[in-house]
Amino acid sequence: MALLVVLTLAVVEAQSRTASESPIDKLTIAASLTPHAALLHLAAAKGFFAAEGLDVSITPVSHGKAALDLLAQGKTDLAAAAEVPFVISVLNGKAFAIAATIVSVSQEMAIVARRDRAIAAPRDLMGKTVGATFGTSGEYFLWAFLIRHKIPPERVTLVDVPPARMTQELARGSIDAASTWQPVRLGAESALAENAVSFAEPDAYTVTHVVVGHGDFLKTRPSAIRKLVRAVLRAEAFNRSAPQQSLALVAQRLKIDAEALQPGWKDLEFRVNLLQSQLITLEDEARWAMARGYAPKSAVANFLPHLYLDALLAVKPERVTVVH
Repeated sequence: MALLVVLTLAVVEAQSRTASESPIDKLTIAASLTPHAALLHLAAAKGFFAAEGLDVSITPVSHGKAALDLLAQGKTDLAAAAEVPFVISVLNGKAFAIAATIVSVSQEMAIVARRDRAIAAPRDLMGKTVGATFGTSGEYFLWAFLIRHKIPPERVTLVDVPPARMTQELARGSIDAASTWQPVRLGAESALAENAVSFAEPDAYTVTHVVVGHGDFLKTRPSAIRKLVRAVLRAEAFNRSAPQQSLALVAQRLKIDAEALQPGWKDLEFRVNLLQSQLITLEDEARWAMARGYAPKSAVANFLPHLYLDALLAVKPERVTVVH
């Protein structure tokens, strides 16, 4: 009995010592109210952040560009966004770095158009007014779509429309079509009903959404970022084993009807990684961003220093294919 007591006390002491050596890390993350940030919301809902020793506060925003704006203003530690606004931020001097990719998708984005504007095929977009949220993946997808269908981009009139107003502007007819993502796409299609025609182009562009921080912050908080990576990997595994339960939890967190998330959920590839192929995409987007005037024209930036590999290499190195 005495030996058991001694061993029990030793275990308690060891646990206490471990806890004191691994204090709770606090992080604030700006994340969009869209399924693209689902692994972050799922990690919070399932308690994976807390289990890894993190106290995470998620600041909800409408889309990734808004999340990066908060990060740039120093209002959050991290942000979740598509890679297009990340590229634009880097080209304009922001010392941002990607800690991990959390989802990729090639199926969900589409051009939703009004049939009553004589639009029945992609070529019919010439001469039409198309809404897109400037500086986001929605605008980049539109450009890739037009190029793939041999439509000169200058033959389309672009209008900057925030995601929250996209459905309304399309329904009232102030724009002829909209280039957007889920669940905005579903909202636009539902609003137009039989008057809607949608054009998807899975091979034109694969969107990736990433967790971003200031490079110096990531380097000075390595333990916290490793914990974050472990938590989202746990969320990824849970979603793989229970996708419908995950969808329901994310819908609840986003305050969205689960049915609105259902159509695009299966198209989202939730996988935490950092891939060599992503560097090529970042460079392509940089050329586009400079051509669009979102950044000064110069030699294409080297994005390798803007990938923070250490956390994922430490936690799950096989998920890193970046040559470094």
